Amino acid sequence: MSYSIVGEQILKFRKEKGLTQKELGEAIGVSSSAVSQWESGGTPDISLLPALSDVLGVTVDALFGRTEARREDIGETIRQYLASLPEEKLMERIVSLMREMALYGCLDKVAGIMDFNSIQEGSGETVLITKEGFIAAILSEEQSFLSAAWGGQGDLAGLLSPGEDAAGLFGLLSSPHALTMLITLYREAPRHRTAGVLAKLSGIPQSEAEEILQKLTEHQLAEDLMLETEDGTTMAYAVKMNRTIMPILAAAHFTAGQTDGIWILTDKRNLGKGGK
Repeated sequence: MSYSIVGEQILKFRKEKGLTQKELGEAIGVSSSAVSQWESGGTPDISLLPALSDVLGVTVDALFGRTEARREDIGETIRQYLASLPEEKLMERIVSLMREMALYGCLDKVAGIMDFNSIQEGSGETVLITKEGFIAAILSEEQSFLSAAWGGQGDLAGLLSPGEDAAGLFGLLSSPHALTMLITLYREAPRHRTAGVLAKLSGIPQSEAEEILQKLTEHQLAEDLMLETEDGTTMAYAVKMNRTIMPILAAAHFTAGQTDGIWILTDKRNLGKGGK
């Protein structure tokens, strides 16, 4: 189904309610120009659909042109919504949806004392910790980091129990110049470069660079490739793009910095809660 129909339905129901574009926009917290864009073929953020349906006095189904009552499959709705977006807007909207879920998921015990609208926009930090898992969100106007982990039938302790592999990884990253080299590899991805070139780009002595690159390869953070040249064989290195080290590096970057905003801490086991 084409999502252009949403704008047509908004126009139809707005006129039936006798609202101007400005009045509708003020009711849901957007500008009149945003409403105008929707009615001209644009697409509202999916998080605004419940508010739109409330103000217009119709169901979300009706906004999609569905007249029969049916139970919505939110997963399918989101998939169709994302598929309708231009590529340059896709990542922004995915993060926006995750942001909404992180904030709403952390408001179960403090919603009565927190002004949700004051933290819905702008920067801030949101953390939800339960026995089953956690949500962590650092929200910034420039860049955001969001992470969620669920322990399934286990508990949080299982998620936070590093094994030997994890200990080895953090030990490696804490060694001199290892993090510098790893970042250099990501900046040069996906090209293979010799240890000499990478040493020069990183500002690291070549002997140390070779040792670090070997360790990164052993931990599967980098991959090596034997090249044959007119002067013989040499080893080249590149970051291993199928690894998941980037979220760890991003989390470290945001955690070490300072974020203005609000913390929401919730313990569903009634062992305590707090917010500031």
